[in-house]
Amino acid sequence: MAAPKKPRRLIQSIQRANDILDLFIRDNESLGITRIAERVALPKTTAQGLVQTLEALEFLEKDTQTLTYRLGPKVFRLGMQYAAGMDIVTIGKVWMERLSFQFREPVNVGMLVDDKVVVLLRVDPDNQFMSFPQAGSIIPLHTTCIGKILFAYMDEQKRRSILSDYRFDRFTPNTISSLEDFEAAVRTVRKEGISFENQESVPGMAGIGAPIFNHTNTVIAAFTITGDADNIHRQRDKIIDAVRYTSTELSRSLGYRP
Repeated sequence: MAAPKKPRRLIQSIQRANDILDLFIRDNESLGITRIAERVALPKTTAQGLVQTLEALEFLEKDTQTLTYRLGPKVFRLGMQYAAGMDIVTIGKVWMERLSFQFREPVNVGMLVDDKVVVLLRVDPDNQFMSFPQAGSIIPLHTTCIGKILFAYMDEQKRRSILSDYRFDRFTPNTISSLEDFEAAVRTVRKEGISFENQESVPGMAGIGAPIFNHTNTVIAAFTITGDADNIHRQRDKIIDAVRYTSTELSRSLGYRP
């Protein structure tokens, strides 16, 4: 019989620093010392010392005008390094390049961090000028194909937790702005296995996306062809077929078995 595992001993100061960084991941907004201290239930002097240390190490950076803090460049560098080492990026890049070349539009791969989509990989066709979103971008889940897919395949408890206080901010006239409409869109994703975006985050931009499964048949990420709305709509049927095929074959290469 295996011996029971000993509980891990966490270093308190590192745990507290982690709690502070978590605030910025959840809320994606700048915070002052007083608010940080309140949110993590620490004395202001303790929180200030931790925040100043995180700033010195470039995990946070300070806005000298507002005296508030936001995530620093080292967090981004670590995230990109993490993404670069994932099979989903190294294996998926070839498939994304094929899609981008075939339809002459950008292709994005993203994952969910709390209730935001983080773009891990972006592939552009040769004729494409830089446009939103780039790798590292953080996007509200209700405005994108990737977000709808990841939400649709999420377990029910996590879905309820996210929706309990989720804000459906409107970015264009087409943005989903209510819980009822979002749930209807998610039901469609579950039924069809793909998702659609029609100028919901940026005017003139549409997309079609699908999930990426791993060897445990779990959705770990999603991808989308996102580009000029007229071109996406004109080639809709062809894109749907290509997206379905790419979803299946990329997932198989990661060990997925339908």
